[in-house]
Amino acid sequence: MNRIRNILAKYSFTKDATGISYPRKFTNLADARSIGILYQLNDVSDYDIVEAFVTRLQKDHKEVKAVGYVKNKELISRFLPKLSYDFFSRKDITWYYKPVHAKVKDFIDKEFDILIDLNLTDFFASKYISGLSKARCRVGVMAEDNQQYYDLMVDAKPGTTMEEYLEQICHYLTIIKDNETRV
Repeated sequence: MNRIRNILAKYSFTKDATGISYPRKFTNLADARSIGILYQLNDVSDYDIVEAFVTRLQKDHKEVKAVGYVKNKELISRFLPKLSYDFFSRKDITWYYKPVHAKVKDFIDKEFDILIDLNLTDFFASKYISGLSKARCRVGVMAEDNQQYYDLMVDAKPGTTMEEYLEQICHYLTIIKDNETRV
């Protein structure tokens, strides 16, 4: 059953992505003005990591928008949406993993300088969002089949925490040259 869902998910993405082409440009973290963050909210510590990162970016005068997927509905009520944060849950995803929440559509349509997907697991909804995003530079976890979703992939060894992964992403986005483009 999951195999059929995965096939339909990839078909849906390919269909939705057909004919869409946005200019891509690697952007240094220091030069980025707007940053989008995707993550899964599994527990309070995940939220704390994302919140600290968003706060750090906002202190550097960056416009930041974070969208989190919440498996547990009780966590949504604990974290009321703030100006920089939105959430979606299982009820906002179709049977074949396509996100359909209006806030997700708005996130996809936002022209971020950098989009950072902090999901370390194979979560199709975040790949769908990243792959269709109008962001100039999309960053996500390295995997053989992720090339169509991300412009920059960062390797995460098994057991890597979200915090360690975020440090790696920041390291690479700090050393990347702003004038490199991807066709």
